[in-house]
Amino acid sequence: MCWIPEKLSDQCFNNTVSSVCQPSTFLFLKLIYDLFGSSTCKAKPRKNIAKEYDFIIIGGGSAGCVLANRLSEIKDWNVLLLEAGVEEPMVTDVPAFANILQRTNIDWDFKAQEENTSCLLNRGCTWSYGKVLGGSSSISGMLYVRGNRIDYDAWANLGNIGWSYEDVLHYFKKSEDNRDETIVYNNHHYHSTGGYQSVEKLSYQDQHTKNLMEASKQMGYRVLDVNGEQQLGAMVLQATSNGGRRQSSNKAFIEPIRTKRANLVIETEAYVTRILIDRKTKKAYGVEYTSPGSNMKKMVKARKEIILSAGAIKSPQLLMVSGIGPTAELKKHNIEVIYNSAVGRNLQDHVTFTGIYILLNHTDRTLEQKKEDLRTFLKNQKGPLSSIGPQIISIFGRTIFEKQNAPDIQFLFIGTKIKDLDLSPIMSYYDSILFYPTLLTPKSRGTIKLNETDPVWGSPVIHPGYLTNKEDTDRLLKAIRMCLQFFGTKSFMDNNYRLYDTPQSPCDNLRLNSDEYWICLLRAKTVPGSHAAGSCKMGPKNDPEAVVDSRLRVYGVKRLRVVDASIMPIIPRGNTHAPTVMIAEKASDLIKDDWYFR
Repeated sequence: MCWIPEKLSDQCFNNTVSSVCQPSTFLFLKLIYDLFGSSTCKAKPRKNIAKEYDFIIIGGGSAGCVLANRLSEIKDWNVLLLEAGVEEPMVTDVPAFANILQRTNIDWDFKAQEENTSCLLNRGCTWSYGKVLGGSSSISGMLYVRGNRIDYDAWANLGNIGWSYEDVLHYFKKSEDNRDETIVYNNHHYHSTGGYQSVEKLSYQDQHTKNLMEASKQMGYRVLDVNGEQQLGAMVLQATSNGGRRQSSNKAFIEPIRTKRANLVIETEAYVTRILIDRKTKKAYGVEYTSPGSNMKKMVKARKEIILSAGAIKSPQLLMVSGIGPTAELKKHNIEVIYNSAVGRNLQDHVTFTGIYILLNHTDRTLEQKKEDLRTFLKNQKGPLSSIGPQIISIFGRTIFEKQNAPDIQFLFIGTKIKDLDLSPIMSYYDSILFYPTLLTPKSRGTIKLNETDPVWGSPVIHPGYLTNKEDTDRLLKAIRMCLQFFGTKSFMDNNYRLYDTPQSPCDNLRLNSDEYWICLLRAKTVPGSHAAGSCKMGPKNDPEAVVDSRLRVYGVKRLRVVDASIMPIIPRGNTHAPTVMIAEKASDLIKDDWYFR
């Protein structure tokens, strides 16, 4: 099995006015689907699974791929990596295709509960997370942002020894192969070359992207490396790309070593249903899972440890169905409680507002031009499809509510189709731009709970808790006002960039541009940033919400760790892929210290 795209006929049924259904877009998408769809997939040969391994890693995403690489460096160790999704398909190579990868078979396509926000965009309250080898790094926007120094110092100040910025900087650099010589030369203390993860600036920038960067300068934002000494400013961001192709964690950490290390076994389409824990000794000793062609449960044991790297939504689910979690939640589902723990609490995300549109004087590319763009990419990984449109521009700003010398808001731009008020299916082709502020320092917290009908196979219940803390609403309202100031810049006016000022439902009964109007839209058009974190919080034992200690060992159970974004006590001020890779790099050393060097 490989990539199974959405059916174009379903997208256009009774909706022929949709931008997707316009001839140029429809025919180009059909070409892509025919070229990259499941008929082109070649399955990798499967290895026989032994009954026992030294380490079992659950989840082959941003963290799991790093762990599989680093632990299999020890030739005496046998490592099994279990991934619920399929092998990474060729279609993920193309940066501009990120939007059409979502809501397909390589996306978990989680749905958050619509509580304090309505998520009225066509996509609803969807949390896209990669269900594929490489995880979310295979379907995301690829942006490489580490967060701010004070984020990690705050982790350490909470009692997490070894997680200050100076402690973790080494691990950011360890994985990095930064291909921009200027950035490395000017910021050598913060960057390195020679690591597995390629980081580079995408080579293609269209004119609108250049105009947006010019407007950022006119607004007073300094152009800098946001992963260096200071984060406040603007940047054409670097991405996890290698020569114009997406470089997921799978491509970075697994593909170079997969056929060279006999001690690493990878099983895809392996859905883990339970971690096996001895009730008396409280030791994790194995996992149960199912695999293709068989509905029978399989069981494999771990001699040393089981490492859970299924992400901030699936990791808490697996802990809870295995008996680790809040007593009341587990008893509700008749699950035997092994250890009462705050699993699923402290959920955080970078909440995003999607109600400000920039109208452009823009003509869509013809079908023949799009075909030529595809040929160019396939030939030399250049042109519009090698980039992600205006989303490569990012501004890190500070509202009046932020007292530290760090951003609390990230301003992003993404190509849209104004007819649909929705994201463009191909990120490089758009007729308008969604100008959206993202809250980097949310005070609101959510929870992950088990599915009421089927806790094991059903999607976890996500209560995001967006805007439950008034401070989040205040910061986003101020950020909206900051966005609107861009329309007064020379760059916006010279290029006739205009605000889409048609009152938007359900707030069209309120005075346009009033605080009441924008707060109403905030609750209607605030959507997930798909940066879930914190649901298996790292903290000292006296922290009632802590699930793992500073060595990422699960409290109450031996030989079990969690290594992914769920352990973050506070979400960093940036995209979560780079910090997750850092966490896995550090965890690999912690594990080696415990089992190899002791």
